[in-house]
Amino acid sequence: MGLARLANSKVVMVPHVLPSEQVLAGELKQHRSYVEAIPLEIVRPSPDRRLPPCALSGQCGGCHLQHAVYSSQLAIKEEIVREMLVRAGLEAAKGVRPVLASPAELHYRHKVRLHCGRDGQMGFHRAKTHELIPVSSCPLACHCLNDTLARLAAIDAGALFSEFELHCSPSDGTVSALLHLKKRGQQVDQDRLGQIRKQGGLAGIALCRGRRIEPVGNWHVLRQDFSLAGHAYSLQWDCRSFFQVNPRQNEQLVSLVLELAGEISGKKVLDLYCGMGNFTIPLVLAGAEAHGVEVNPHAIRAAAANGERAACGGQARFTATDVGKFVHSFDRAKPDLILVDPPRQGLTGIAAGVATIGAEQIIYISCDPATLFRDLKIIVEQGYDLVVVQPVDMFPQTAHIETVALLEKN
Repeated sequence: MGLARLANSKVVMVPHVLPSEQVLAGELKQHRSYVEAIPLEIVRPSPDRRLPPCALSGQCGGCHLQHAVYSSQLAIKEEIVREMLVRAGLEAAKGVRPVLASPAELHYRHKVRLHCGRDGQMGFHRAKTHELIPVSSCPLACHCLNDTLARLAAIDAGALFSEFELHCSPSDGTVSALLHLKKRGQQVDQDRLGQIRKQGGLAGIALCRGRRIEPVGNWHVLRQDFSLAGHAYSLQWDCRSFFQVNPRQNEQLVSLVLELAGEISGKKVLDLYCGMGNFTIPLVLAGAEAHGVEVNPHAIRAAAANGERAACGGQARFTATDVGKFVHSFDRAKPDLILVDPPRQGLTGIAAGVATIGAEQIIYISCDPATLFRDLKIIVEQGYDLVVVQPVDMFPQTAHIETVALLEKN
């Protein structure tokens, strides 16, 4: 949101504008401490303004920054991180680094989630509403996903489902669909599923009944190939496990973690929220002994199999358990490094517990700066120094910011 002030100093919040612009804004709603408005005319545009690459920009609720050139998006995100650091009352000894740019600002997403209308159309919700905007192509989705999406849109494939998730394997471009049923006990005609699979060119289909996911046939295996720190290896998983939707930027993120970890050979690493081994495996290949912890048993099985394929031997081990319970009952030898990559809610209730384990270093990877700086403040109060903060642009065109922080025990 753009922030301006009226003559009486009251704040006005306006979307789809840029710093230094002069705009004519229309009032939407008066709040106690600010006015919510919309831009009616850009009177004096910023030199960083551009025509958004998507015709649905400003309608679909997914993107927030398409009207800014990419260098401006990075500058805005860096400023957000710097401001939140100050607001949290924290200082980083080596400061906030410039945002690590994504190798691609468009067509980077290898996973999309679409809502389904009663008429079978698929699309995204209009911002702040449940109104469906039909979509047959998205400039953020990789080309393989867009090809699949166009095929599915042509046959109104969404009539039986509430949501469609499309997952693309980064290594070979094959696509699978996770279909969310409208009702848990709903039965789906197998011929219709076969038609969706064939017409969509899908390598796999799975049905989601509430929290239960069941494949139609065999699980479709997704894979990303890496070449990092002198090692070539692959990670495999299926739609039941989390993966970074921007695989090329994920490779840069893993390289960043290896850099911040420093000389890791012979050291012990505790990888909390390890998923399918995205960071565990490369840390072991760099010479560490790592223990990955993750509540998702499917991800843990994938991580163990990835470790075997990468010839990690006994240097990598994995435990399927709730991370909070694991931290609160921790009674093992102190690790040299703790790596945490929690979901959006951060280390709720366990930030102090992670700190009291007493590792020399903590690397915190976050997808939400608000919960990150909340947790960093707690960790610093437990006797750690914040060394450096590195924003990473995992999601170009959107307001989302991935951030990596390095802390050292003082």
